[in-house]
Amino acid sequence: MRRVLAVIVAVAVLSLAACEKPQQRNPDAAALAAAIEKAQREDKEADRQMRERAAMQEQARRDAEQAAIDDRAARDDARHAKQVQLEQRLRDVLLDPASMQIRNQRLNADGTALCAEVNGKNKAGAYVGFRRIIVMDNLISFEKDPDDIERKPEHQFAAISTLTGCF
Repeated sequence: MRRVLAVIVAVAVLSLAACEKPQQRNPDAAALAAAIEKAQREDKEADRQMRERAAMQEQARRDAEQAAIDDRAARDDARHAKQVQLEQRLRDVLLDPASMQIRNQRLNADGTALCAEVNGKNKAGAYVGFRRIIVMDNLISFEKDPDDIERKPEHQFAAISTLTGCF
């Protein structure tokens, strides 16, 4: 008896469920599923675009950073080449170029003059001691040069060192 009663209840529940209008619920469920799917696609597309923008910004930042590094390296290379050129110019005017000793060499702020201390041999073959020197493309000026007193004040070592900012 209980089995029969359970079967009757089950048939009644299934028939009631079948009587509801499934055709009305399906279009709503389909529209809802389509709207959810569309929203998910839009979210995925927005995320993809945001990742692409972030990647492009990061690449632009890296490119700018690399350009700054390359520019700094090029300036450093140019300054070094200028310093080597001015050192060679100094070496060319010494009596014994092979004996040249140089220390504390650097270019001035604008890179037009080499400021250094130089020691070299004189005619007797003895080192004269380190003296400050300024070397530019168009002049070489030694500190304590005997000819300095005969030069105009603006061409003396003190004036040139002030003008170049070397010492």
